[in-house]
Amino acid sequence: MPAATQRAERSDSQRNRQNVLETADRLFAERGAAVSLNEIAVAAGVGAGTVYRHFPTKDALLATVLDQRLGQLGEYGERALAMPDPEAAFFSYLRFITEQALANRAICEALVARGDWQEPSKAIGRCVLDSPLSLLLARAQRAGVVRGDLDVEDVRALLTGCTARIDDPARAQRLLEVLWDGFRAQRNPEVRNETPAVPELRNETKRNCPVCGGPLPETATGRPAKYCSAACRQKAFRKKRKTT
Repeated sequence: MPAATQRAERSDSQRNRQNVLETADRLFAERGAAVSLNEIAVAAGVGAGTVYRHFPTKDALLATVLDQRLGQLGEYGERALAMPDPEAAFFSYLRFITEQALANRAICEALVARGDWQEPSKAIGRCVLDSPLSLLLARAQRAGVVRGDLDVEDVRALLTGCTARIDDPARAQRLLEVLWDGFRAQRNPEVRNETPAVPELRNETKRNCPVCGGPLPETATGRPAKYCSAACRQKAFRKKRKTT
């Protein structure tokens, strides 16, 4: 077989493989892992034999699709690490992860089932998702823009809760915005250094009733009491009348 013909066949084979992968990625995201290889072949416009030649089982095809997704997440994480602003880098990566999860629920669930959130990637010896996420989190915490009591497992658990258990994308996005606000550190919190109001105490020498000598009652407002009781007031009035 001429070399040019072999190159053309290899080129066609590569295009067919990529076409099958892209179609499988879309169908798995839309309908879940229940999609059959024959359905993927029809949607891709190729024969079933072409699909089976590249991917002998559906598990092999799904694993390849998942690996591509992981690669995209890892590549975006590397780009986020190169961003100069720690806050923008951290939240940009969170948004990318959640957008992918919301758009590809079935793929996200398959990733969780495979343990790829935690298991190290064999190719690079570290977790594709958690490694950039933990680095971005630590950098944002050092910059004081993300609260310091969070760790990567906290962030991952909160993201999973918002993306995996809510069917309405609009609602999920709204709750994610609330979640972002909860991640942020409090900047210049309003601290009120105020002393509780205490009624002024009158700096007066305590006086006694001029009639009986007993203590005069304290009054919160108005003029201070002159007599300790109404009886003493009457006695004082009668005494004053006698002397006039």
